[in-house]
Amino acid sequence: MGKADEVPYTIDEIASKLKCARGWIQLSIDAGCPQSEEGKIRIRDFMLFQLTNIHKIRELAGLEPIMADASKGDLRPNVKAILTTQLEWLQLRSSKDSVKKAAKLVFDRLQTMSEI
Repeated sequence: MGKADEVPYTIDEIASKLKCARGWIQLSIDAGCPQSEEGKIRIRDFMLFQLTNIHKIRELAGLEPIMADASKGDLRPNVKAILTTQLEWLQLRSSKDSVKKAAKLVFDRLQTMSEI
């Protein structure tokens, strides 16, 4: 990760930079993602929190548990779990039918892939 990942950002700034829903970031914060006293988050911390806390995020989102067998040394299995969780969450939470349909399409394709 680069120096830009160490700069703290607001929720709206992170949503813009990562092209994700503001609610997704708030969900991670609600699950315990670390913030500065000003309520800002470093992208590095946000990404690492998701990788190591995907089970907690899913539970808070009201989603069924998922198999994600990452180890402390290899968090790659959790990447698919994060993508899966985000797509499931979008299908449930988005107010736009086009977003729900797109999330469903990508979710279905992701499920057919054996390894990412």
